Amino acid sequence: MSSQAMILAAEERTVTGKKVNTLRRDGFVPAVVYERGQVSDNIMVPYALMSKAWREAGKHHVIQLSYGKKSRPTLIQHMTLNAAKGTIAHVAFHAINLKEKVETEVPVHLVGNAPASQKGLIVHQNLEAVMVKGLPTDIPDSIELDVSNISEPDDDLKVSALTIPKNLELITDPEQMLVSVIIPRAEVEAVAEEVAADEVPSDNGGKTEEKAA
Repeated sequence: MSSQAMILAAEERTVTGKKVNTLRRDGFVPAVVYERGQVSDNIMVPYALMSKAWREAGKHHVIQLSYGKKSRPTLIQHMTLNAAKGTIAHVAFHAINLKEKVETEVPVHLVGNAPASQKGLIVHQNLEAVMVKGLPTDIPDSIELDVSNISEPDDDLKVSALTIPKNLELITDPEQMLVSVIIPRAEVEAVAEEVAADEVPSDNGGKTEEKAA
């Protein structure tokens, strides 16, 4: 469980608008800290530190953000990427109260070996994460889903198949499809061709039939 917050050092910033591009060139990520009923704080974080925090914390792990004279528990609320470079362009942090429940995403990790894969079927994960609600310190780093019983094309799994910790509330629709078992397109086309061939009429106007050897 995410009981220990990650510490991230930032700096207050006065540069806003289009001028923040100069910060990016200098190796900083412009960011903002929101808190309900409070004035937002503009900050900047060294790119290397922000990248590390995103990899390790994501949107579900508490980040203890320090800047100026403030030290605040936060969650990453939104991240904007540079479409061309794939780099972090801007981050929005949400200041939280550790004693109040929050809604956040938790990654879903598939575990186990699905027999369906060994049969040539495709086991596709439709959702990488689900939304849950709970105290920040109760949010798990991930939720695991065992796929070792997936064997046939109709063995799809919905969100309801997840085991959610008792101290958390599931926000994502439990009827939403989480894992789908897909027949490879090549196999579908091969079956379609066989069916089409069986329906080709013979010289006497009927369907072609195989003659006994």
